[in-house]
Amino acid sequence: MNDKSSMRSSRSKKSVEMDMAPMIDCVFLLLIFFMVSTTFAPMPGIRVQLPPPGKPNPNKPKGLIIRIANPEMGQVKGVMVLNDEIIEYNDIYTKLLNQPDEIKNMLIIQSERDVLHEQIIKVIDLAKQAGIVGVGFAVVARE
Repeated sequence: MNDKSSMRSSRSKKSVEMDMAPMIDCVFLLLIFFMVSTTFAPMPGIRVQLPPPGKPNPNKPKGLIIRIANPEMGQVKGVMVLNDEIIEYNDIYTKLLNQPDEIKNMLIIQSERDVLHEQIIKVIDLAKQAGIVGVGFAVVARE
């Protein structure tokens, strides 16, 4: 009996070790396969037609013009002016909706250099909701 118990204890003392290297290799191969085979869809954006290079057009653009000034120190958004009247986001939709149809087909946005894209996109969204067909961008010539 002692011989059997000594055999059992010697068997139970053996530890089973598993080599992890082949499993790690398989995981890395799967990771590389999925990285290579994944396709990314391009992000949808806004089509902007840039003017050709050259001298700026001296004629005043026709349509509604919103001027957006650089934000003041500590402010997030710049001051917006529509037809020489300061407006806020809440007023843009109603002001644009109440404009005559002959000038409602185009909105020109003149923004200064430090205006956030978020503010410009919000103005574009509100203009589209108000029925403005086209949106353009104008640059104010530096003096």
